Amino acid sequence: MAITIHQTPQLWTPAYNDQWILALSDEIAQPLFKYKVEVTVYYDLNGTPSNEVFTYYVVPRPDGYLVFNAKEIVKNFVQHFIKPNDFGIVEAVNERVDVSIDISETWTGETGTATENVGYLAWNACLTERKIFLDNYDYEDYISKTTVIKIHSRNNVLPDTVYTLKSDVFVNFVYTEEIKKIAYYVVDTNGVSVLDTYLIFEDGVFAPLVNGLVYQLNISPQLAVDESFTIDNGYYIRLEFLDAADDALESYQYLISEPCTKHEVKRLYYLNRNGGISFQSFELKSTKNISKQTNDVKLNRNEILNGEWKYKPYKHERNVVSTQETFSEVLNTNWITKLQSEYLEELFSSPMVWLVSEEDDYSDPYKFKPVVITDKSYEFKKHENEKLFNYSVLVEYSTTETRQRAI
Repeated sequence: MAITIHQTPQLWTPAYNDQWILALSDEIAQPLFKYKVEVTVYYDLNGTPSNEVFTYYVVPRPDGYLVFNAKEIVKNFVQHFIKPNDFGIVEAVNERVDVSIDISETWTGETGTATENVGYLAWNACLTERKIFLDNYDYEDYISKTTVIKIHSRNNVLPDTVYTLKSDVFVNFVYTEEIKKIAYYVVDTNGVSVLDTYLIFEDGVFAPLVNGLVYQLNISPQLAVDESFTIDNGYYIRLEFLDAADDALESYQYLISEPCTKHEVKRLYYLNRNGGISFQSFELKSTKNISKQTNDVKLNRNEILNGEWKYKPYKHERNVVSTQETFSEVLNTNWITKLQSEYLEELFSSPMVWLVSEEDDYSDPYKFKPVVITDKSYEFKKHENEKLFNYSVLVEYSTTETRQRAI
């Protein structure tokens, strides 16, 4: 008795992409033969390590193979993570879950002795078909391993991004034990000279990090402001992951600048396909609107007044029983490039988007407004067709305001 595994997900697999398992038993000739598939997902439930087990009895294909896709089970345990206004290093809870799949055999009156196990890690990603098939997905292109650190959410995947003094810059990464320090630097206008240093993490000094878990940082210039560092437009912020010899395993640097606009700058932060948080600035004129939906009833406004059946002139005949208001905004980018146009598809299709205004108080906990992009189509623009182009996006706040009823 034996089960041969022919295909499994890679060690790190995007949770929202297919997770095919292909296996073949040498007992398929047994009467009423089925594969028993037990999927166990390990995750965090309110701070407590937990697991759920799902059992399936799968009829083999005509050629005897087991073909099983765990995606629909696993993706339900993966969570999106964002924590604004926090400059510490924070675990992105359930951005990664552990998956263990046991495959065994059953048939009439018998249970086979052969068992095979498939184990892998599912992370909060949803890659395009091109990335999976045409580009031959390799998890090491996305996930940190030993001395190679991969950042999921740094915004330089979106070229020519403008970072202001109030920008939140989220960095998601998988921790490896080779990272001994994580340092935040304020760099002079020459892009080289370090003016101030802040240690976000040091092994053996700070609370320990767990190898293989996903963590999030916010390396906003406001961290420098909070630390009373010298900081202004034209300076740089640099993040470095350092090894035991203080050599940089990975470095990320961006320039702080002032948008060239007379309008209020808005930013849309969004969940990107790698599970990180990216943003796009909208620097041209924006407009804000309110739409409302009401329900009303028509009531007789007459009543007995001083022995007569009549009405007071200020009373309503149509009475509103419910009112719901929804805020929306039309945002406009500045002139952008063809490459930016391609990357912005991730914003257009993202399931989680937040709106932030440059004029908001940075410390305001309500500055991140959850919104939904309501545009139904997205045009990939090219300079061959238009020498200059920008984008307009219509967003609706995901919360609805209510008003008093009239009766």
